[in-house]
Amino acid sequence: MMFVVFANTYLSWLPAWSSQGMFALLAVCFVVWVCLRLFWGSSQVRGRLGLLLLRCCSLGIIAVILMGPTMIDEQPGETSRPSLLYVFDGSQSMQLGRQESRWAESLRFVREGEQAAGPDNTQNRQAFRFGHQLQPLNLAAPSEMSSGTPLSLLPVAAADSNSPILPPDASDSRLADALRQLLPQVNAGATAGVVLLSDGRVRDSDTVEQLAEIFGKASVPLHVVPTGEAAGTGDIAVVSLVVPSRVRKYTENELQIFLRSFGYTGQRTMVRLKKRNHLTNAESDAFPAMPVTLSGGAQSVSMTFRMDEQSEDFVVTVDPIDGELTDRNNRVEARVDINRTKVRVLYVQGQQVPTQSFLNALFGGSSSTGSAPQDVRSALQADEDVECTVLLSLGGRAPQLVNSDGNRSGTTGFPATRAELFAYDCVVFADVGPNVLQEEQVQWLSQWVEGRGGGLIVTGSDALDSQAWADSPLEALLPLTLTAARPSPVQTVNAVVTAPQHPVWRLRLEERPNAELLQQLPPLKVSVAGYVAKPTAEILATDNQSGDALLMAHRAGRGRVLVSAVGFGGTDLATLNSGWGPQPERVAAKFWRNMVYWATEGSSTGRRRLIASSDKRFYRPGDSLSVSAMAYDEGARRTQKYRVWAMFEPTSLDDMSLYSPLLWPDNVVRESGEVGPRIAWGEELPLTPDATDNGYQMKLMLSETGSTGDSGFRIEMTAYEGEESASAFNHGTQVDSTSLAVQILSDPFEQQNPLPNHELLHRVAAVSGGSVLESPEQLTDLLKNRTVTRGPPHRDLTPAWSRWWLWLCVLGCLTTEWIWRRVTGLA
Repeated sequence: MMFVVFANTYLSWLPAWSSQGMFALLAVCFVVWVCLRLFWGSSQVRGRLGLLLLRCCSLGIIAVILMGPTMIDEQPGETSRPSLLYVFDGSQSMQLGRQESRWAESLRFVREGEQAAGPDNTQNRQAFRFGHQLQPLNLAAPSEMSSGTPLSLLPVAAADSNSPILPPDASDSRLADALRQLLPQVNAGATAGVVLLSDGRVRDSDTVEQLAEIFGKASVPLHVVPTGEAAGTGDIAVVSLVVPSRVRKYTENELQIFLRSFGYTGQRTMVRLKKRNHLTNAESDAFPAMPVTLSGGAQSVSMTFRMDEQSEDFVVTVDPIDGELTDRNNRVEARVDINRTKVRVLYVQGQQVPTQSFLNALFGGSSSTGSAPQDVRSALQADEDVECTVLLSLGGRAPQLVNSDGNRSGTTGFPATRAELFAYDCVVFADVGPNVLQEEQVQWLSQWVEGRGGGLIVTGSDALDSQAWADSPLEALLPLTLTAARPSPVQTVNAVVTAPQHPVWRLRLEERPNAELLQQLPPLKVSVAGYVAKPTAEILATDNQSGDALLMAHRAGRGRVLVSAVGFGGTDLATLNSGWGPQPERVAAKFWRNMVYWATEGSSTGRRRLIASSDKRFYRPGDSLSVSAMAYDEGARRTQKYRVWAMFEPTSLDDMSLYSPLLWPDNVVRESGEVGPRIAWGEELPLTPDATDNGYQMKLMLSETGSTGDSGFRIEMTAYEGEESASAFNHGTQVDSTSLAVQILSDPFEQQNPLPNHELLHRVAAVSGGSVLESPEQLTDLLKNRTVTRGPPHRDLTPAWSRWWLWLCVLGCLTTEWIWRRVTGLA
């Protein structure tokens, strides 16, 4: 028995006794009534209708309570649908596309399909992305979206629900691994299917088809959404750049560009290197465009750039070819910063100065422009990154230090120890030869140039006296032969610049004003003729009449040597200061700085006691890596008395990986507790002494299987002395440390063939029992047609007899009967 009170609320009888119990209770009550009548006589209320009605009301109310009247508030059961899983391809190939990338196409497809389906049909679905591994994605709640905006996908790690989706950046598409991870989470009853949004360019296609069959047997179909246009003919991509992150000012540097092409073998395109203006963002050519014939696959192109006075943002672009899938990957940017390490110059002047003011006469006297006279020291130190020490040698005596006020200090100024000399980056001999130095100092200087990358500049005919260089180890380092030189009367020559692109002649940023300035080079004096340049020398300037070389340069070991038969310092600097261009003093100063920066390009480690290098500029997965280090004692002598340890760190602090791409060597005991094959970030390895060059060496192997973070790493090396401690990472007293950057050029699977593989996706859908979704409307139908299952209704039970007024009625009836009986004398 029931009747409806409200729409979802009704009264029902839920007696605490069963029907048999109720009959038994009635029977007991009847037996008790009969016994009372037999032993106590007839009822006192017999013939008294009022009392009888009161007792009937009380018994009726008690009978109703025993029937268990209950108010039931019934809510409909929950509606559930089997889940639908989205699996997005998060690899680099999804960035391709013309008007729209494949990744954007996938997101738009889901948004439009869900918007048409409505919020009631877009519940109970999950999203994942795959590349190297399967990663979950959160579905944004409708309350987080503005009106009219469809549901969108957001990364799990995003703290802000409105953060944009991370772009696809995985270098590999491991769909087979993703399906293996997904398989235990699906079943026929709880999963309506899997929607795969991909371009089909995945690894292990045979395994993918086998897993699709397993999904089909589990009655979980794989529906596919093929993305990307299959009509493209090929693609060109800039894969990577190898460029130093920090370089010296006014230096020429090499940049290695790695390209990958597909479908355009034999065709030609142009590679361009540009630099961006920091204020206007305008791009200008930093190197002439280079034509490239595409070979198919990976290939490299080398370009050079000159660093000026500021950090530069470089842009490398490749001209697109008609029919290319996309030009988004034809452009890569890189930033190169200025190395602010001070360049220390030791300037040795040997010219006799008869004038009253030493520095004014020594470095040129008054200029024609009316400004204060300029010496070499002030010319160099106009650059805040250059420090210059001036020495004077008169009459072949030992050089003496010249103070900043122009007066000689009276003390010998040339470094007295190897360590002091090795603290300099450049040594200049102006009108003086090495014969003014001690034999031991000349030996140090030779070792400093060849072994430590120091720069040597020799200027002036007086500095090239063959007797001054005879039997000197420095003579072999010069770019010219002095034996054929012959003295001649001092004469004025007109120098012709023969290598205007050389860094020492870069006096203006613009090419045309710089060329005009080189033509205005004033006549200079020379007193020796017949110099013969060595085959290794680059001739930078010659005599306009005789054709003799006047300015030569070449590399000597790790260092560089520049020799000028004409004088550029001392009193000869006055000629440059007075007549070279519209601002002669600035031009002469810039010329001197150019010579110093070129000569010291390899001397950035001149003051270090630990120097490290690798056997290659870049590596590929699977290559061997050889690291060499040289340690120097307090006297700048090479030594093996220190212990050198290497620690491996990622290039970027944002790298959240745990292991480096290097394999742990087999012949080294591992005490860190790591058991994986790769070296963990922060692990240490000792370098072993190498008897062949009195240095240290370490050989490692790169893993053949790379990951997204395997573009490079740093090796932090530290030299220690003293006793080692028992505690971890305490190897003694630190002597010096250095860092070595290692760049890895991987050949990602995603770059090898950028064309979509829709045939594979069609086969996956067929063998799994799924369908090919070609429009968002098909996804809408898939969302709407999921079987709806309603659970049992939810009921809230409230006893209807548990009311105060009902119990008050019972009590009132019994009280009224008792009072009535008392009044009438029946009680």
